[in-house]
Amino acid sequence: MTEVYTHRIEIYTSSMVMSGAYDLPLYRRVSDAINGEQRRYLPLRNATIAPLLRGQQAQSVPHLLVDRSEALLVATIAEAPPPPAYPREEQLRGVVPVTAVFFTEAFVVRGTFYRRPNHSLVEALEWTTDDFLPLRHVHIYPLSGGGAPLSRDFAALARSRIVALYKAADSSAEHSASQAAPASQAAPASQAAPAAVANDPAAE
Repeated sequence: MTEVYTHRIEIYTSSMVMSGAYDLPLYRRVSDAINGEQRRYLPLRNATIAPLLRGQQAQSVPHLLVDRSEALLVATIAEAPPPPAYPREEQLRGVVPVTAVFFTEAFVVRGTFYRRPNHSLVEALEWTTDDFLPLRHVHIYPLSGGGAPLSRDFAALARSRIVALYKAADSSAEHSASQAAPASQAAPASQAAPAAVANDPAAE
């Protein structure tokens, strides 16, 4: 019997949020799987779909196809356990963490991504060929509708939907912490709202 690796994910667009089981025949992290998708529509099993910030209107369906080009943010709810030989830690060697705040049309997203030591923030973003930027320790602040901030351990942000961004002030502190601990134990980003959102009634 062929083994299937199932991630539980949620997909945010500018107006909808969808969640469901994302099945893979071979193990890949969510960001790798989304970036490597050749299909336009992402298949979700045992899915729900709802208007953004109105989860009480969610509709459950056994199968749902989501247009990948409309995805603004793909967050991991529950990740499939990797195979024993999967080199997760090796993938983080030789890179440094940078925390940044990203502005999109629907959210402000704060998260930590990894870049090569010889790359600036701009170079790291411009030279990548991935459509989705993998982020850890993610905090999501809706820009309208009065929705509460959300926290996720991992998410992938569509680069084409980033309107503006800046490097968070505590990035250097996180870099120092990462050098003193394994990458998997790096200190999480601050949960304080970005300055541009902290005084926005929509974020309260």
